[in-house]
Amino acid sequence: MRIPNVDTLADCIDRLIVEVNKLSYFENRKREEHAKPQPDAATIAHWDNLSRDCCEYRSLLKSKINEVLGEIVASGEYKTLREVRTFRPPAGRLADLLVSRCQEVSERIAQSLEADLCS
Repeated sequence: MRIPNVDTLADCIDRLIVEVNKLSYFENRKREEHAKPQPDAATIAHWDNLSRDCCEYRSLLKSKINEVLGEIVASGEYKTLREVRTFRPPAGRLADLLVSRCQEVSERIAQSLEADLCS
């Protein structure tokens, strides 16, 4: 049984996407530093360390995805815990609320006009 926001296939894929984006950013920063006339070795090392960490985590995520897919293929099923959301859907639709509000406003205007005519 997979736990939402922890070890579901979707969570692993989502984290993999984030790590690939971070890796790309770190590699680009490292490349930019290398292209400078006077590259700073400490800055290059900093970006390189961050890049390596991303590469390691990316590899772990890819292994986890392969593991989950292997389990799905072997068992023929994919079970996750039901994820309970903290918000409740609105009682009515926005369009219904707007219609109701417009009717209230038009009734008030009609009452106001009627009061003005009677006085």
